[in-house]
Amino acid sequence: MIRFKMAGDMFNKSHGAATLAAAIWAAACVSGCSQEGSMPAAGSAAPHVRAAGAVKKGPTADELTAGMAAAPALGKSLLPVELKFELTERPRIGQPLAINLALLPQIPGGPATVALTAAPGLDAAQGESQFDIPELQVGEVYRHTLQVTPTTDGVLLVNLMVSLKHDEVSESKEFAVPIIVDPAQISGR
Repeated sequence: MIRFKMAGDMFNKSHGAATLAAAIWAAACVSGCSQEGSMPAAGSAAPHVRAAGAVKKGPTADELTAGMAAAPALGKSLLPVELKFELTERPRIGQPLAINLALLPQIPGGPATVALTAAPGLDAAQGESQFDIPELQVGEVYRHTLQVTPTTDGVLLVNLMVSLKHDEVSESKEFAVPIIVDPAQISGR
């Protein structure tokens, strides 16, 4: 039994020395047992082992797309991808509008294609009707900016069809990006 007393007093030395030796031996066993192979030779550097909790992860896909709105899916496709968007400015008739897109896959695959279909009242910029991504990885964010020009007021939709090949199967999912052009913006009111 080990007895500790107030500062300046001694504790039972025979038990104290045995306990200290046992603690040192246990620490050596635990560190040696957690690595494959034998303990390093005296004088050699011990291999660096990173604890599982010490791995620093980068920002998540949700953190990378904070402030973006989720584009609603049209239909009942089960393709596990999300599409987020943000408008760079308030939509105005006759003014080009940039739309920032972020594709967030929940499965790996590829190639992927995002095809734009502008509804009546929107003109797509030349060469903006489709973009391709050779390969998708889970947890990554794939960004693209497209440009459209509203030609009328009201609620206008930019339809985006995401097609993805995965597990030897090709699937599609359609999304809609709503753009609201306020008639008050026409006259500058």
